[in-house]
Amino acid sequence: MVNIKALGDIYRLIDDRIEEGLTLKYKKDLGNNHDIAKEVCALANSEGGTLIYGVISKDRIPTGLSWIEGDNVEERIQNVISASIQPKFDGLCVFPYPNPDGHKQAVFVVEVPRSPSMPHMTNSRYYKRRGSVSSPMEHDEIKNAMLGPGRIAALHFEISANLELLDKTCHLLERLSSIPPGGRKRIVLVPLHTDAWHAIVASGLLVSFPKDTIEKLLEAYAIIHEVNTLIDSLKRVDWLKREEFEIVYFVTDDSSWAQHGTYIPAIIRHRMTGKLGSLLDQIKESL
Repeated sequence: MVNIKALGDIYRLIDDRIEEGLTLKYKKDLGNNHDIAKEVCALANSEGGTLIYGVISKDRIPTGLSWIEGDNVEERIQNVISASIQPKFDGLCVFPYPNPDGHKQAVFVVEVPRSPSMPHMTNSRYYKRRGSVSSPMEHDEIKNAMLGPGRIAALHFEISANLELLDKTCHLLERLSSIPPGGRKRIVLVPLHTDAWHAIVASGLLVSFPKDTIEKLLEAYAIIHEVNTLIDSLKRVDWLKREEFEIVYFVTDDSSWAQHGTYIPAIIRHRMTGKLGSLLDQIKESL
C-alpha cells in the first residue's frame, strides 16, 4: 500500500511513473456506483490497497491529474460502500486532497484494508484483484475466501496445541504402563482441543478445504472424539478442588480405582500413538 499523506505524494506517484498493481488503482473519475463498489470489493478481497480517484493513467502508468469536482463526493463514496457491499466491513478511510487553486475540486484517496471477514460482494458478484485488474472471483476462490484466514489460523493453532498435548499425554501413559497394577493411581487427562474444528463444521465451510485435507481432518477428529470420550470416562472425582494438580494430569491415592482403572488408559495410549500424530502433522503442513 502506497503511503499518501499530502497532495505532493500523489504528484510523486505521477513523476516516478509508479505503475498500477495488486494494491494500487488509479481512476480518472468516480464512474457509477457499481464501479466504486467493485473496486473496493476487489481490494478488500485481496491484499487491501489504495484507490485514487482523480488520476489519469495510460497502460497502468499515471500521467496527470483529473480533478474530481462537486460537493459531498467523500460522502457519496462512503454511502455507496456502506449500501452496496455485503457483508459490511470496517477500517476503510476516504481522504480528500483539495485543489490548492480552489474550485471545489479534489483528488480522493480511498484506503482499503484487507478484510478479515472476506469475501465481500456487490451486485451479487464477488471480485478480487488480479494484478492491476479487478475481476470476478472463481467458484473455488470464493469457497477458500469464505473459510477465511482467521478460521485457518485457529485450526492451525488448535492442531499445534493438540500435537503438544498428544506428546505429553503419551509420555505420561508410558510412565503409567511401567508401574505395577498394585501401585497405579488415579489420573485425570486433559481432553484434546476441538473448538476450532467444531466452529468450521458448524459454519458449513468444511467443504472449502481440498478433498485430501477434508479426509484427513475427518479421520483425525474421529480419533480425537473417541479419545476424548474415553478421557471423559476417567473423570471420577472433583479433582479441581484439590491444591496439587498439573496441567496434563493429576495423581491421587485411591486404591479401589487403582486396581481396575488401567484398561481405558491403555486404549487411549494405543489410539494416541497410532495414526493421530501423523494425521495432525500432515494437516498442519497443508494449512
